[in-house]
Amino acid sequence: MRKYTVKLQTKITILITIVVFISISIVLPFITDSVSKNVEEKLAVNIMNIAKIVAKSPVIRESLAKKDPDKIIKTYIDTLLDSVNQIEFIVVADMNGIRYSHPNPNRIGHKFVGGDQYRVIKKGESYISKATGTLGESMRAFIPIYDLQNKRQIGFVSVGTLIKSVEEAKHEAILHLVFLAYTGILAGAIGAFLLAKNIKNTLMGLEPDEIIKLYNEKVGMLDAIHEGIIAIDRDCKITLVNDSALDILQIKDKYKPKEIIGKPVTDIFHTSRLPKVLETGIAEYDKEQRINDTIIVTNRVPIKDNGKIVGAIATFRDKTKITRLAEEVTGVKQIVQALRANTHEFLNKLHVILGLLHIGEIEEAKKYIVNITESQQQILSMIIKKIKDPTIAGLILGKFSRAKELGIKIVVDEATKLNLKHNNISSSALITLVGNILENALEAVSKTNKEEKIVKLRIEENKEKIEIEIEDTGKGIEKEHLKDIFKRGFTTKLGSEGIGLDLVKRTVDELNGKIYVESEINKGTIFKVILPKEVD
Repeated sequence: MRKYTVKLQTKITILITIVVFISISIVLPFITDSVSKNVEEKLAVNIMNIAKIVAKSPVIRESLAKKDPDKIIKTYIDTLLDSVNQIEFIVVADMNGIRYSHPNPNRIGHKFVGGDQYRVIKKGESYISKATGTLGESMRAFIPIYDLQNKRQIGFVSVGTLIKSVEEAKHEAILHLVFLAYTGILAGAIGAFLLAKNIKNTLMGLEPDEIIKLYNEKVGMLDAIHEGIIAIDRDCKITLVNDSALDILQIKDKYKPKEIIGKPVTDIFHTSRLPKVLETGIAEYDKEQRINDTIIVTNRVPIKDNGKIVGAIATFRDKTKITRLAEEVTGVKQIVQALRANTHEFLNKLHVILGLLHIGEIEEAKKYIVNITESQQQILSMIIKKIKDPTIAGLILGKFSRAKELGIKIVVDEATKLNLKHNNISSSALITLVGNILENALEAVSKTNKEEKIVKLRIEENKEKIEIEIEDTGKGIEKEHLKDIFKRGFTTKLGSEGIGLDLVKRTVDELNGKIYVESEINKGTIFKVILPKEVD
């Protein structure tokens, strides 16, 4: 079952929403408490201010001093109640607590109820209190009323609002606050979604696991690639370099890839043309260049983002290695070695003839020329008779000369037969197979101390296939090495790059053939290749 993974955009949205929710949830109780206190304080200030206005009203003072015979106080208070908010009652009373105004007219003339009026009557204090009166539990402000002419207190005014109304006001304020909180959470969620979407777009829609996968693939590719790679940004500073680049440019001992990142490219590679590519935006392909005494073949390409050049990248290889590899792949190396061996043997024979002539041994020189001519003619006649393909014949003749230099005898099997055309099997493929295997056989035999050094060769072609069998009397191959001999880079020879047998195996696989190896220590090795031919 495939494991479900939450997308990056969803993660960011949920995370930010949770953070906003938790933050608001933590802060909300403190704000709610503060708002509740603030509402209550505002109501207290409001009722106290109204009480002060009533207590200082000349109409109230004069009417209360005369015991309000004309009922002016009630009319005044009723008018005032209609013009103010959040005030439930305004009660004016004399020093005996007798009411002269009340929301309920039936209560006028009766004593003030609540028990919290004695401070204003006895001490003339102004204060806020909570008590239960005829209208219910309420919060009320008390202010003394004075007769300014006689400079004495003649009563008091009580302005209040019911606790129920106070709680409703608090509740309304809290609901408003909660609404704002949830609005903030919603806004945070929307903002989180938009932010997450922006981040996702910035990452080109990739998820974290995809980014990690791409990064690991990039590292793996850089490690696997034999070409040198260098990339720079728009400021000509190096952003990417692999180990192969440091090897090719022969500076691996001076720098590590991480140490080079961020440095100007011309500080490390003085003749680099990447800044020029960055400036012109024109790509350069298969250009030769000398850097630190190394001739490289390089491709340079600008890096573009939405049509704008943001950097440049170069890939390159050592020209010498490219040439060497091309020679291996095409079989040119084998032909060149064969020609070199022939040339060397020819020069040796010329030196012998020249020496004989110098010492006056003309007859001996004649005999020598006849002998080598007959011997060469016999070999040439035998090869041309059995091998109709001239390139393979030339290769084998060259190997005869090489074998003679090494003191090795090449024996061509009587069954050997190779036509001029081989259907799907090219001559270059045969050069790769015969040349590499035969060269390995000669080297293996040359390193032994055996008196008789022999390499046997059989190339047999019919309508269905071509068989190549090469047997040597060398020292053999260790059993633990047999499984690795076709791997690129594996070699037991000093100075070898381990390419030859890798090319042999690749060529056999491309032709849907098979290759077999038998080896015994101190006795020798047999390579056998079977290549099926496609029928015309």
